[in-house]
Amino acid sequence: MNTQSFSDKIFELSEQFNRYVFEHPEVLNGIPDKAVLVLLDADDPEFNQANIDLAAATPLPVGSQRVHVTMKKKVRTIRQVHWEAEVQATRLA
Repeated sequence: MNTQSFSDKIFELSEQFNRYVFEHPEVLNGIPDKAVLVLLDADDPEFNQANIDLAAATPLPVGSQRVHVTMKKKVRTIRQVHWEAEVQATRLA
């Protein structure tokens, strides 16, 4: 995994986690104070290992702990109705 795709994945997971917290603020109750979040993607083991390795190599601030947050994509199928127009010229009487 190259640096750019790794950074893009971190950004995407951070954005999606922030949206999730906004919609489900109670999730914050399960995260200890001063926690360092390690975001993981349920569908990308290569990324996960790279991020876990990076987190392990980064010193923790005093009094904190790492918390793994695994993000899972949920796809909702929404039925949409599309209209089409059929144009017919009328004859003049």
